[in-house]
Amino acid sequence: MSKPRIIVVDDDPMTRRILVRMLTEDYDVRDFANGEEALREFLANSAAVVLTDLKMPQMDGMELLARIKQARPETIVFVITGFSSIDSAVSAIKQGAYDYISKPFDPADVGLRLERALRENQLQQRVEVLSRERELETAKQNFVTGNSRMLEVLELAKRVARTDSTVLIQGETGVGKELVARLIHQWSPRSEHAFIPINCSALAEGVMESELFGHEKGAFTGAANKRLGFFEMADQGTILLDEIGTTDGNFQVKLLRVLQDRKLYRVGSAAAIDIDVRVIASTNQDLKRDAEQGLFRSDLYYRLSVMTLQIPPLRERRDDIPQLVDYFIAKYRHINPPVSGISAEGLAALESYPFPGNVRELENIIERAMILERGTLLSAASLFIDCRPALQRQPQPMATDLPIREAEKQHILNVLEKCAGKRVQAAEMLGINKTTLWRKMKKYGLDDL
Repeated sequence: MSKPRIIVVDDDPMTRRILVRMLTEDYDVRDFANGEEALREFLANSAAVVLTDLKMPQMDGMELLARIKQARPETIVFVITGFSSIDSAVSAIKQGAYDYISKPFDPADVGLRLERALRENQLQQRVEVLSRERELETAKQNFVTGNSRMLEVLELAKRVARTDSTVLIQGETGVGKELVARLIHQWSPRSEHAFIPINCSALAEGVMESELFGHEKGAFTGAANKRLGFFEMADQGTILLDEIGTTDGNFQVKLLRVLQDRKLYRVGSAAAIDIDVRVIASTNQDLKRDAEQGLFRSDLYYRLSVMTLQIPPLRERRDDIPQLVDYFIAKYRHINPPVSGISAEGLAALESYPFPGNVRELENIIERAMILERGTLLSAASLFIDCRPALQRQPQPMATDLPIREAEKQHILNVLEKCAGKRVQAAEMLGINKTTLWRKMKKYGLDDL
């Protein structure tokens, strides 16, 4: 079993020699005379513990502590201090240091404190693992399905989770793409590390590269400090690039290079940084068609789609609707405790509804109905209140009367009419985002409304 790695940082050679001699038997010790060299070693190879002096030229101990905690918060940091620097040591503890070690050193005391810190750290990591296991069980329960197609998708997700291959998850807005991505992460060997979901459509083109790859101090106006990007924050874990189809060509070129080389460059830096991140991308667009039409880089598409998971929309797995309804009623039971279920009329209305917003829209419908219902069973009227007309008073063509495409178009028209053409409000009521509504309106020739 390998020894825990310790980095010792002090500009005093005598202090370094004493600590190295004390610790070498039980630990893999690396010593450095300044914070810059120590930080480079830490970022390249990590360490279980860092012992650093506070007063050093250039990068002092407080700055080194901040950089280490920003990169890997779980790292144990001890500060080395003399009697005159106790106040500074206390300040360091407030900033995240585990403890301080006073000069002159007592070898037995230092050994015991390091052993205790590592033991507590291992215990904390075990607690976090158990917490993630509970999250996984919750995620499994949250993906309520008995549909054969959906179960096949989840089985594929389990199989690809054991690899480091990139995954492209496709499906309409609201079908549960992020939940499938989280399951892949939790089923993978990376589950003990970070899962970071990024909504690409929410990032402006000018800041996307900085947000994902980070930037150096002074790289651009407003860059007052160095910033780690989401890729570095997800080191050894998983990053989800949601709505990848909304990114521009310039960013796609840089992302392709990161995926191919497993290195990135912070904005304003020429130094390559090695990364170890599993990438999952998701989209509600037909990315293959977009690539064929030149709307998305074909080389990036093929790099992302090593494994493609297509999540079926809710209207194609209507057998899931009854159990999803039961699940959401139970989830929002605290809103209206007397409600114990849904009426036959209400369930029939849902089973014939096109669900342009998929499971997310169904959840919104049930949550709102739980607020509005005055009886003990959710009625059709409470399901389609507000922007949705009550079915028994003003019936509208549903999927049973029209093809799915026409039913969805008709429903969007109905909602827009009820919302006086206000697209933001209509998108909210449909359970989809504004971009998806605009795309559907363009698809159905409604974008001039």
